[in-house]
This record gives sequence, C-alpha cells and structure tokens, in this order.
Amino acid sequence: MTQNLFVVPLGALVILGGAVLSGCGIQDASPPIPAQDHRASKAAVTGASPLEKAKTIVMVSRATGWASSSNQIFRTTTSGKKWVIVLKSPTILTMDAVNAKTAWVGTKEGARDVILSYTDDGGVHWATHQLNAPWPVVQAQVNVTTNSADGSFGSVLLSGPVGMQTGPQALWTISQGHVSSAPVYTTAHGAFAAVAWISSTRAWAISDGASSPALMDSTNGGASWSPVALPLPNWVPPKAMNNPRPQLHASLEAFQSPTFVDGVGYLSTTVNVPYIGAQNIVKYHHYAVLYKTTRGASWTPIWTCANASVVSLDWITSQNGWDIVAKGHQVQLDHTATGGHTWQDVSAVPSTIHPLSVKFFGQTGWIVSQSTQANTLSLWQSHNNGKQWQVVHG
Repeated sequence: MTQNLFVVPLGALVILGGAVLSGCGIQDASPPIPAQDHRASKAAVTGASPLEKAKTIVMVSRATGWASSSNQIFRTTTSGKKWVIVLKSPTILTMDAVNAKTAWVGTKEGARDVILSYTDDGGVHWATHQLNAPWPVVQAQVNVTTNSADGSFGSVLLSGPVGMQTGPQALWTISQGHVSSAPVYTTAHGAFAAVAWISSTRAWAISDGASSPALMDSTNGGASWSPVALPLPNWVPPKAMNNPRPQLHASLEAFQSPTFVDGVGYLSTTVNVPYIGAQNIVKYHHYAVLYKTTRGASWTPIWTCANASVVSLDWITSQNGWDIVAKGHQVQLDHTATGGHTWQDVSAVPSTIHPLSVKFFGQTGWIVSQSTQANTLSLWQSHNNGKQWQVVHG
C-alpha cells in the first residue's frame, strides 16, 4: 500500500501493537487493458457529506483525498470540504489510492466475480479487469504502491468463506496498470491479513492469526512465501515472568503490515508474555515492540513499551515519523527524529477524536476518527504539526 492515510473498514478495527510512548524504551501479466474497456464516471458533488457513510478514507496530499462507502467512491481536492462522486457500484469491497490521480477499487459483481477498476486521471475514466474466484468471495483487499524505479505495483487478495479454520485465499498481482491473468498464489486455508509491496517482486505479509508466523515475505512476486524470524527482545526470559509452566511461552503478533521508507523497514508488534496470577490463572503482560530492518533479511527490536498500543504509524523519512499511541484512556500523538529509537510527546489527542489513522504532509496532519456512537467516520486536520486539531465539515 502507498504511504497514505489508510483506514480499515468499520467493524474490522484492531488496536495495533508496537506502541511508542515517551519514556518507554525498554508475473504473469495480462496485456494492457484496452481503451474500449474504459468507462467514464459521472462526477457529481454530493449533497450530504460522504463521511457519514464512508468506510475508507485515503488522504494523499494536503488537499487531495479519496473515500469509499459501500457503493460509491468519492474524491476531494479541497481538503475534505467538498467531495465528488467518481464511481458507483452496488457493492464496493476495497479501495486503495496511490496518489492524487490514481486509485484502485474492487467491486463485487457476483458471488465469485470481482471487478478491479483502475483510474489514472482522478476518477474521470476507469479501466476494468475481471477476477474469478473458485469459491464465493467474502472479502477483498487491494494494495498498490509506487516508486520511481518500478512505477506502480501491488496485489489484490480475495478471501472466501471461513470454515473450521480460515477461508481460502487467492492473490493476483498488479504491475504498471496490468493485472495477472490468473492468481499467482492460492491457499485452501488463508494466511494473509495484509500485504505490502516494496518492489514488483518483493512483498511482505502479516498473518491472520496468532498460530501462524507473524510475518512472511516473498521474493518472487508473490508466487511463494516464507516465514520471517522475529527475535523476541532479550529482556523476555526463557521462563517468562512468574511462569512455572514450560508449555506456556511468549507470543508475538503483528496487526499492521511493515512500512518501508528510504530502504528501511519498520514493523509494529505486540509481544504477549504469560504469567501465573491469582488462583493459578494464566494471565498475560502485553508489550508493544517496534522492529527495524535495513535489508529485510533480519529484523531487530529497537523499542519497547508496556501496556500500550499504536493506533497508527506514519513515516516521512527513515528517521522522521509520527504515531498515535493509546495507553489506558490516554491517546497521544508522538514524533520521532531518531528512526523510532526515541519518541517525544507532541500533544494529547482530544477526547472527541477516536483515531484510526494519522498522516502528515509537512505541517499539515490528518486524522481519521471513528464515532463510538454510530458507524461513521470523521476527518480532522492540523495545520501546526499536530498541536491542535479541527474537524473538517465536508
């Protein structure tokens, strides 16, 4: 996925591990889609704010962003003050935006059919590609990124019904506006919760359960995947905490796919360390752990914080980053200038904001908030490096 503000569908929110608080430290591609497959959208300014029904928001600059509801795609070039409908469909499953002009959308056209739509002119025209799964499609996820060397690349992941374990999954790749003619990878029991691409051949994925490896990678365009060893921090003893039961061991989970910037990768995780509490009941201490890699071959824990979780991470450069951290009832915006090794408090997030994601463009910051009272999103903006926030009335 691009380095944009991305919000998971409502109802699927998980609090992300890897918290960072100040003071804590412990291709097989099909031919290009022909021009006749392009269809122009009838753009229209919405009467009501699309944020009232939005399930996903991606801000790609200080002024431009994309949003999706269950049956419409919107675009703004006025910092969220006005939104234009650029695509309609009976069932929108997934959306990802690369930049101000480019976005990918997956829509459901039948029980087993998904239409992948692509625009490179801000939603005026869309190209389409049909994906056919061997089982009913329940969920879809599209992740596309771009760089100067390879252009745009990514994947679309289709998931089927969940059985006794997990449902089947199939992965198609995307490269320069082309979609693979068939899935490059399939599995009868799903393993992916999120996929991130750093080149047209190299990708990383986090698993969909604690019983699977937390992180996997592919070096051949998604055709095969290998588990990645994530060493526990050295402060986790073999007999963790007050734990006399050898069958119990610390576990590690990742809820957000790795982020790579300037060749450096970061991964936020949660380490769960068991201990025996009162009445011989097994309990767990939860630690946020941030991992770092420079080449992807090995990952090193560089920062730890107890009883906290990261809601969102945003990296401007390999040294300069932002996060929103939840610790108890306190939600905090932090900043690092040391590549995640140390963090400084910027401001307490107002109690009226229930953040899902954060993204910065210079001094301009964006937070997407989920209402705790209703199934709605709101968009907040800061013009002074996150010190104050104001809601955007679209």
